[in-house]
Amino acid sequence: FVDLDTDGVSVVRLVYPGTARQSGTQVSVLAPVGAALIGLRVGESIEWPLPGGGRRRLKILSLEQDR
Repeated sequence: FVDLDTDGVSVVRLVYPGTARQSGTQVSVLAPVGAALIGLRVGESIEWPLPGGGRRRLKILSLEQDR
């Protein structure tokens, strides 16, 4: 996805909570951003409030499914 406010691109893998490692590349499906990304398609975007104020806007650039 791309952060629409900073143009920063990130690649993450959505994982179940028990398998999430302490890394920036794996995100639990129960984490706020993980839950928000579930079900989105390429080209769709999300926006939600951040705990400290402000908003975050992300747009899906591509999807890949593990085999």
